[in-house]
Amino acid sequence: MKVILIITFSALFLVLSSCDSVRKGDHKIKKDYSTKFCKKGKKLWAKSFLGQKAPEFSVEGWISSKPDFKDKFILIDFWGVYCPQCKKAIPELNEMSKKYKDKLVVVGVAENSKEIVMSMKTPKIEYYSAYDTKEVLKKQYEVEGIPHLVIVAPNNKIVWEGFPFSSEDKLDLKKVGLIINQ
Repeated sequence: MKVILIITFSALFLVLSSCDSVRKGDHKIKKDYSTKFCKKGKKLWAKSFLGQKAPEFSVEGWISSKPDFKDKFILIDFWGVYCPQCKKAIPELNEMSKKYKDKLVVVGVAENSKEIVMSMKTPKIEYYSAYDTKEVLKKQYEVEGIPHLVIVAPNNKIVWEGFPFSSEDKLDLKKVGLIINQ
């Protein structure tokens, strides 16, 4: 009888310890997301936070409603209305937002005022949008060139960062899928 009981408890322990939802006290153990989909050592126009805790998300105001970030990846797009490359990224960001809406929140953080962003007719932004004329978030990430994108995993760690059109590490629909489905 003791042998069966020990085996049962051992089996239960193995099942529980291999599960992402194991609890220690009141804290859920969170998955440690990989940075393997982001090329290390690439040229950035910002400080690298890859694999580190993301700076606190703080913006001046919202153009859209404020999203619920809980248990989702967050793609932050630092951009400006007068930046052609930034506007070129909007249609693909729209696609990412639609295709991965259950796991990903896309947020465009404009360095322009709400009025200027709202006066832009094309391309149409179909994801969450904020403005930050004081560039508080941009300064926290030490962004010097736009567009600059950052993907924050649900455990608040940076898993991808950079210029979305980089020939050495392009961020596209397929790569976003690999990142959020790892």
